[in-house]
Amino acid sequence: MIGEIKKWRESRLIPTEYCDFLMNLYAEGDAFSHDQQTGSKAKSSWKTSANGGVLGKVLLVITGLLLFLIFALNFTLFPEPMQIAVLLLGTVFPFVMAYRKRGKSSLAQTVWLFVAVVMVALIGYYYLSSSGLLGDRGKLLGTMAVVFLVWLLAGAAFRSRLVSGIGLLGLLLLYANFLEVAADIGTSSYGVQHFYFMIPAFLALFFAVVLGRYRVYVAPVFLAAGLLALFGPDLRMLVFGLNMDLFMQILVFLKLAVLITLFIVYHQGLKKWVGQVSQ
Repeated sequence: MIGEIKKWRESRLIPTEYCDFLMNLYAEGDAFSHDQQTGSKAKSSWKTSANGGVLGKVLLVITGLLLFLIFALNFTLFPEPMQIAVLLLGTVFPFVMAYRKRGKSSLAQTVWLFVAVVMVALIGYYYLSSSGLLGDRGKLLGTMAVVFLVWLLAGAAFRSRLVSGIGLLGLLLLYANFLEVAADIGTSSYGVQHFYFMIPAFLALFFAVVLGRYRVYVAPVFLAAGLLALFGPDLRMLVFGLNMDLFMQILVFLKLAVLITLFIVYHQGLKKWVGQVSQ
């Protein structure tokens, strides 16, 4: 365009003053566009390097922490109280770091939170191992229940639906295992099995409603868990490779049809509800 303006000026098709004005205008626009692109690229590069730097620091600290824990727990010269202290420190420190990263870097907070909850599981394993209770099924399930409950609460406190979801799913699996061992659910009919799984389903849906009313971030996790529990007998048959007769297949189809219909009818309200609890 600047070349065309120069031709106009030389041929005197347009007054010289207008040509000078247009040349200055287009020249400044090109310079501004170039500076803007350069600044945008520099800003994007800085953000990328900053995120990479944060992730690198987190991974470095985590690697060092895990190496130290492996060294401490396998070094027989260390007394048992020191091992316990190292485990507690290795658990509290990631929780503190996750709290400090809250609202600043979601990736760093999630990584630290996962390290913290894994350390909680290691503490449970250390307790069972040092007490010689790994072979005690009741103690093992009880310890796992406490660990999964801590995961659930930690996810709620740090607004992580993934961590809370894993914790709640773990509790559901423990409940299913309890039904297999204590209630001998395998001897019950398909219809009776639904009553066993309605207990956690209704509890989860109840908590979803209550927590949603108070806009707790993990309320949708309880909703998903409650719906999943309603299909407990069907999932059990799938896991154990059991055959379904025609009646069971029809019942599964009806449950899916009702669930899909409710989702289609209330999906706008559900979307609004999830948005409210996510604020």
